[in-house]
Amino acid sequence: MMRLRQAGDGAMLAEFSDRLDPRAVADVRALDVALSAAAPDGLIETMPSLRSLLVLHDPLRLSARRLRALLESLAENLADTTIIGRQWLIPVCYEEEFALDLAEVAASKGMSMEEVVRRHIGATYTAIAVGSFPGLPYLGGLDPALVLPRRVPPRILVPAGTVAIALEMSNIYPQATPGGWNILGRSPVPLFNPGWEAPSLLSPGDIVRHRAMPRAEYDALLAGFGDGTLLPHEVCRA
Repeated sequence: MMRLRQAGDGAMLAEFSDRLDPRAVADVRALDVALSAAAPDGLIETMPSLRSLLVLHDPLRLSARRLRALLESLAENLADTTIIGRQWLIPVCYEEEFALDLAEVAASKGMSMEEVVRRHIGATYTAIAVGSFPGLPYLGGLDPALVLPRRVPPRILVPAGTVAIALEMSNIYPQATPGGWNILGRSPVPLFNPGWEAPSLLSPGDIVRHRAMPRAEYDALLAGFGDGTLLPHEVCRA
């Protein structure tokens, strides 16, 4: 259900959830598309987030009352404008060299390491946001049995391609950066390239699944992506 809140004289916030929720992400994107298609005079800009859409407007041309009525009308038909994100199958190598926290995660959850991997690859994830670092996806949909807090203290440097979990999400580090998530493995798939038409491989709303891969395949894919003979847009589309 959508809740509208006034955010000053020239802004209104449409909220869809009070928590991380892939359904809210889809509704935010759908409302954004529907509002852009309606193109009311006085609309200045929209700013989608994890669970809400901020709408900036000129109150002299588009009153808060008219904007509220328009948003409520559009929200009634979001099912007609819901966008189905692209689907990806991104391989992950869970071997010991890359799975720095796998044993610790398994012990904390009373599972075998094989069970943790099975649950991680068994989930279907939705990219609820992409950012913080260029191309970094926040993937909602983690198996509830794997929910864990961030590590304290965080690591000073996490290698590019690292696949990790924290809270209710999984992610893939596009670059080597500091990070405090629990590391389960590594993927050879590049997620960000400023030379691509769209620099980020993943976009909010995209659907991501994982499959386990052996080290030999990881090395082959890493080399192929590195020299340009393989493209993630082709190899990883589901």
